[in-house]
Amino acid sequence: MTDPFESQPTPWPNPQADLLAGDDDWHFIACMDWPRDQWIGYIGGYWKAASLIVAQVAATGRDQDYLVYPFLMCWRHHVELQLKNLIIQCQRCKREEVDFPRTHKIGPLWSRTRKLLDEVYRDDDRARLDDVERILTQLQDFDPTSEHFRYPVARDGSPTLEALPRVHLRKFHEAMEGVAHYLDATDTGLREKFDAESEAREAMRDLYGP
Repeated sequence: MTDPFESQPTPWPNPQADLLAGDDDWHFIACMDWPRDQWIGYIGGYWKAASLIVAQVAATGRDQDYLVYPFLMCWRHHVELQLKNLIIQCQRCKREEVDFPRTHKIGPLWSRTRKLLDEVYRDDDRARLDDVERILTQLQDFDPTSEHFRYPVARDGSPTLEALPRVHLRKFHEAMEGVAHYLDATDTGLREKFDAESEAREAMRDLYGP
C-alpha cells in the first residue's frame, strides 16, 4: 500500500483551495448524509482506519514510529464509541430512557456496559467477557484520559505513554480486533433482540389491542 499523493508536487495554500471543492474522481466523495444510524459510521470508521494503518506498515515496513499514534487513537476512540453505543442498545432493549455517561474514560464505560449486558444477556459467556475486560483494562491503563495517544504531555504537564514505550502494531491490532469483533457481534445481537421484541409487541397489539 502506497501513498497516492506521494509523487505529486508539494501543495501550498492558494486562492483555489476550498475544503468543499469537488472533482470528477467521484470515489473520493464520502457521503455522510445517507439515512443510517450515525453511530455505525463513526464506530466502523475508526476500526477501518486502524486496520488501514497497520496494513500500510505491513506492506511498506516503515513509518511505524509515526503512525503508531493515530493507530492507537483510532482503536481507543473506536472502543469508546462502541461502548457508548452498546449502553444505548442495552437501554433500548430494557425499554429505559436512552442515555450514556459523558466521559472519555474506558473503565467507567466498560463497567456500565458489562452491568447492562449481564442484565440483558443473563446466560452469556462470562469467560469471553472477562477476556474483553482484561484487554480494555490494559487500554484504560495506557490512556486513562484520552490524552496519552494524542499528546506527548498531559494537561498537568506530565509525560504520557511512560507505561507504553514500545508497541508491536500487529499483535496489538490482533488483540483489539478480537475485542472489536465481540463487541460488534454483541451490538448486532442487541439490535436484533430489540427488533424481534418490537415485532412481538406489535403482533400482540394487533391481536389484543393496546
